Amino acid sequence: MQKIFFTFCLIFIIAFLSSSPAFLTISLVSFFILMLYDGFLNKNFNKKWSTFVNNKAYIASTSIFFIIAYSGMYSDLSTFYLERIRVALPFLILPISFAGLPKLSQRQSQLVLYFLLIAVSIAGLGTLLNYLSNYSFFNKELEAGRPIPTPIHHIRFSLLIAFTILVGTWLFFKKIIFKYVWERWLILCLTLFLFVFLHILSVRSGIAVVYMTVFILSILYIIKTKKIVLGTSVVLMLVAVPFIAYQLVPSFKSRISYAIYDFQNIRKGNLKNFSDGERIISYKAGLHIGSKSPWIGVGMGNLNRELQEFYKENHPTFTVKRPHNQLLFFFSAIGIIGTSLFLLAFFFPLFYNSNYKDELILAFHIIIFLSFMVENTVGTAIGTAYYLFFLLFLIKRK
Repeated sequence: MQKIFFTFCLIFIIAFLSSSPAFLTISLVSFFILMLYDGFLNKNFNKKWSTFVNNKAYIASTSIFFIIAYSGMYSDLSTFYLERIRVALPFLILPISFAGLPKLSQRQSQLVLYFLLIAVSIAGLGTLLNYLSNYSFFNKELEAGRPIPTPIHHIRFSLLIAFTILVGTWLFFKKIIFKYVWERWLILCLTLFLFVFLHILSVRSGIAVVYMTVFILSILYIIKTKKIVLGTSVVLMLVAVPFIAYQLVPSFKSRISYAIYDFQNIRKGNLKNFSDGERIISYKAGLHIGSKSPWIGVGMGNLNRELQEFYKENHPTFTVKRPHNQLLFFFSAIGIIGTSLFLLAFFFPLFYNSNYKDELILAFHIIIFLSFMVENTVGTAIGTAYYLFFLLFLIKRK
């Protein structure tokens, strides 16, 4: 059963990168089916349930489903609400599934992370070759604010690359290999490739979370070890690399140029058809709707209707968009109380059993929380799958 669980973890990574919603859903459901099969086979459901309820990190993750579902008590059971429930279902079944599955060996857990590095590197290489095949066209697309085509949504892909860079760094410094000594240098090369590729991809969300996560980890490293010179050197490198990338990476330069152009138009009041401008409008929508019922929100079932009304009254020529901020999205739908409960459930696994001492769990939480500032990360099926799988895998690994 342990080997099957290990195999399913590898399959999930492939499914995540496949851009197939059906494959991803099957991959997630397979964990639950495997847990049930093991329970029937060994007649140990009581033991599995006990494992779940005795690990409060699992319970905290599961509670997010009920935080979202509860708003249906005071809002319409609309199509939008039912869609949010469908997207949130992994919060209900995955923690129970992972709690009931056998723990992977240390070696198997390391190989899953090693496989992640290889799989994401292959996906990155394919994306890079596609970009180079029509170099001029894609650079012009970047200048117009459009992303380079990626296997999955470009922001989710960049966040996955960001996490994988930190995983590769961890694998290198822990000297983890599969069989041969030279693999350590392969790990370093793949990690450096992903770091460079992230700048070529030029998705600001991914780049920002990498730099900010490494910055925070460097500060914590300095405080913990008192190695001021090494920590400061990393921070200075973080400052220098973007300037070097601007000079040497055309796609990165195009994206920065567009960001400046976008900002200038925002200052002039030209918001339509500019990514940052439309993002700001989505923030205003979230704040406006949330202010109608600040404590409990308007209810997830009413949110889509409220968004339609806000845009119709204030920005009728704009495309209706949900708030591009996880906290504003929840504030508008479930209010201050619901958002506070969500944040408690989000951060609880980090501090439970001192999980923050694990470098990867800490780095992963920083990445996801930073993504909340610019994205509705767990408001999509792929974002939820990304967050839950790696959170639960890392907790079970520890």
